[in-house]
Amino acid sequence: MGSDPAVRIRQMEPGDVDFATALTHQAGWASESLDVFQAFLEHDAHGCFVAEAGGEKAGICIATKFARNGFIGELVVSRHLRLLGIGQILFQKALEYLQERGTETICLDGDLNAVSFYESMGFRKVCRSLRFRGKIRGKRHGHIRRLQPEDLDRLCALDREYFGDDRCFFLRRRAESNLGTCLVSERDGRLGGWIMARPGDGLLAVGPWAAAADNEDAVPLLEHLADENGTVAFRLGVLETNAAAARLLRAWPGLQEGIHSWRMVRGPNERLGDHPALYAIGSGAKG
Repeated sequence: MGSDPAVRIRQMEPGDVDFATALTHQAGWASESLDVFQAFLEHDAHGCFVAEAGGEKAGICIATKFARNGFIGELVVSRHLRLLGIGQILFQKALEYLQERGTETICLDGDLNAVSFYESMGFRKVCRSLRFRGKIRGKRHGHIRRLQPEDLDRLCALDREYFGDDRCFFLRRRAESNLGTCLVSERDGRLGGWIMARPGDGLLAVGPWAAAADNEDAVPLLEHLADENGTVAFRLGVLETNAAAARLLRAWPGLQEGIHSWRMVRGPNERLGDHPALYAIGSGAKG
């Protein structure tokens, strides 16, 4: 009987993006795309990891550091190599990377079968991270319009307040890459909310989706987005701590709730991204 192949962890490179995208699609993560991994590399290539087993690409993991807090996500290993413990090695590498950079709180969305492992690594469950998918009947609203580059400073300032950290790199990049699927609500010159979406594998991944404290713009933003892109399926994720968002999506015609994951944290801040104005999260890998 031969020995197990040697496992090596290295930094992801631009040439690995096709592999990373294909691997997430094999795992059923239809909302991931080449652009997602290109954004991670542009943000911080040192936090993007690839595992090799015997010289074969075997898995990936991304550590995303914001100003004070961070996320671990995109942890996936090729099916035929999952018995080698590569996922645990990748996760440990990502965790150490964020710790070495002084990250105060580290968050993740844990699949149900991995929760016990994450708990053994010092993470605790905060709330369920819900998933919805389906087609939505659209409706146009006069105060909803497409996002423009000059909106981004105001949008980022509001997001820092709602999210609790600075993720403006990803918001700006999503707007630049998908300007046609990013909308804002504006009344009397006031930015009341926004919704961003990006194409995935046969669907439109929605998030972040934000509406100001009174939440009057939440429904119009999603309806208007559906009016402009109503022939495709939508995918949305929301933290169950936002009871209004969870209630809205559970009652929305055409949407079906899928298997949830768990928002988990290691560190003092359990409220990162938990704000009543935040309806849909951007992704489980970066909030």
